[in-house]
Amino acid sequence: MAGKSQVPSNNSAIIAMIADEDTVTGFLLAGVGNVDLRRKTNYLIVDSKTTVKAIEETFKEFTAKEDIAIVLISQYCYSMLMDSSSELSHMKGGIKCSLISLVL
Repeated sequence: MAGKSQVPSNNSAIIAMIADEDTVTGFLLAGVGNVDLRRKTNYLIVDSKTTVKAIEETFKEFTAKEDIAIVLISQYCYSMLMDSSSELSHMKGGIKCSLISLVL
């Protein structure tokens, strides 16, 4: 263990989340939260006031970022995205992140 070097932080990947408050809070308590230099977070808390356009813009932002490896999205938010946007439903080849995971 003493001979191992630490992984450089500039090459590390993070998890992004689009989900309800309880799900995001659980992941934040587990240490998944991140705030970059421009004060942008790696999560979007979706409630009754969140518009589909805001979810769609956040999803596009997360999938375009190089440092995000996984986008965790709740099933409710995912169905809202796919129902509202034919552009996103055909976008599978253009997504740069490694994995999009659904929370059921």
